[in-house]
Amino acid sequence: IPAHVFGARYKTAPIRCGSPAAEMGGFSFKLLIVFFFLLYSSLPLIFPVLELVRPAQMIGGLALIVLLYEKVGVRQGLDFVWPDGYLLVGFVAAAGLSVVGALWPGYAADAALNLVKMAVVYLLIVNTVINENRLRTLLWVMVLCGLFPALGSLWYWHQGIKIEGRAAWLGTYANPNEMAYSLVVLIPIAVALSRRLNLARQILVWLVIAAFLTSIYLSYSRGSLIGLFAVFAYMGWRQKSKLARAGMIGVLVVGVLAVPLYWSRGEGFSNLREDTNLQERLTTYKVAIAMYSDHPLLGVGINCSVVAWPLYASTIQLRNHKWLITHNTFLQALSETGTVGFLFLVSFFGAVIYRAWRAGRSNISGREGVSELMAALEIAFWGFVVCGLSGGYVMSWSSYLLAGMIGAAGRIAAEPNQSPQSTGFRDWPGRTAESVALPFQRQADK
Repeated sequence: IPAHVFGARYKTAPIRCGSPAAEMGGFSFKLLIVFFFLLYSSLPLIFPVLELVRPAQMIGGLALIVLLYEKVGVRQGLDFVWPDGYLLVGFVAAAGLSVVGALWPGYAADAALNLVKMAVVYLLIVNTVINENRLRTLLWVMVLCGLFPALGSLWYWHQGIKIEGRAAWLGTYANPNEMAYSLVVLIPIAVALSRRLNLARQILVWLVIAAFLTSIYLSYSRGSLIGLFAVFAYMGWRQKSKLARAGMIGVLVVGVLAVPLYWSRGEGFSNLREDTNLQERLTTYKVAIAMYSDHPLLGVGINCSVVAWPLYASTIQLRNHKWLITHNTFLQALSETGTVGFLFLVSFFGAVIYRAWRAGRSNISGREGVSELMAALEIAFWGFVVCGLSGGYVMSWSSYLLAGMIGAAGRIAAEPNQSPQSTGFRDWPGRTAESVALPFQRQADK
C-alpha cells in the first residue's frame, strides 16, 4: 500500500514537516507576508485614505481566519510552543487583568487589545512557518521591509524633518529610539541570510546593512547604539575562525572609538552626571519602583506608566517636568502589570532565549541551515534585551516577531529529518506510515 494513500486514511494524525500535508497553510502564510509589509511600511500614514479600512488589522484577522480554516481541513488544532507560547498567553492575561485597576482603564484596554494582536501574530508565525524555506522567506521579508523605516528616516533627515534633531520616520518609527532598536535586531539576521548568496548579492545585502547603520547612528539613540555594539560583539564571539573573530572585534573597537568623535547630539557619552536626559531616565526608574510599591500585584495598568507619571513624579525634584514613560522594558512591565505580569514576561523572554541558544548550537544533520538562522535570531533577541534596558518596549512589535520566529524555528529544528524516500508520516512517536502498513502488506502477500 503506497504510504501517501495509507496516510489519507488517517487524517487525524499529526502532520510533520516533510510530509505532503505539511505544506498546508500556504495562503495564510502569504497573508502573513502581506501583514509584515504593511507593518513596516506604515502605508496608512503615507496614504491616509487606507486608514478607513485598517489594512494591517484586516489582513492579520483574515490570516487568522484562513489559518483556522486550514487547520480544520486537516483536523488539527493550533500549535502552542511549550513553554514560550503559554507564557506569552499568561502575560497577555495579566495585562488584561491590569485593566481592572488601571489608572485609566480605557487607555489600558486599548493597549491590552494591541497586545492581543501581537500574540495573534506570534501564533500565526508559529503555525504557518513550518519549514526552513518559509523561515528564510519571512526573515528576508523582515530585513527588506526594514528598508522602509531606514530609508524613510534618512529621507526625512535630508528634508530637515527631525525629532529633537534626531532621525525618525512615521508611526511606530516616529520614536527615534524605537526606530533604531528595530533596525539593530535585523542586522544579525541579514548577515546570516547573506552567507548563502553569491558575491554580488552579498554586496547588496551589506548595502542594506549600511542603510540600517546610518539610520541608527543619526537617531542618536545611545541605548540602541550600545545594543548595536553588543550585537557586533556577540557576532564576533560566535565566529568559528579566529581571524574572522579578531576582525569583528577590531571593527567593534574602531566603532566604539570613532562614534564619539562624530557624535553631534547634545547629550553624548561624556559628563553623564550633568546629562539632563540621562538623569530623567534614571528618575523614571525610581518612579516605576514607586508605582510598583503602590500596586504590587497587577500594576498601574498596561501602558499606563505615562498616565501615572504626574502622580508619582510630583514628589521628586526634576529640572524639566514633563510626561515620561519608563525607559526600561522590565521596569515598565513591573510597574504596569505588577508581579504577575513581570514574572510571565521575564519567563517568556528567558524561554525564547534558551530555545534559540540551544537550537543555535545543535549539530543535527540536515538542520544546519535552521541552526545557523537560530543563532542569528538569538543574537537579535539579545540585542533587543540590551536596547530594552534603556527603552520601554513592552508594547513594541519587534520582540514578539522575533519570539515567533524563534518558536517556529525551534519546532522545525526538532522535527526528524526525513529522507527523500520517506513520506514523513507519523501517527505517534516511533511509528511511521510504512511500519503501520507493514502488517496489511504481509496479509496481502499471504
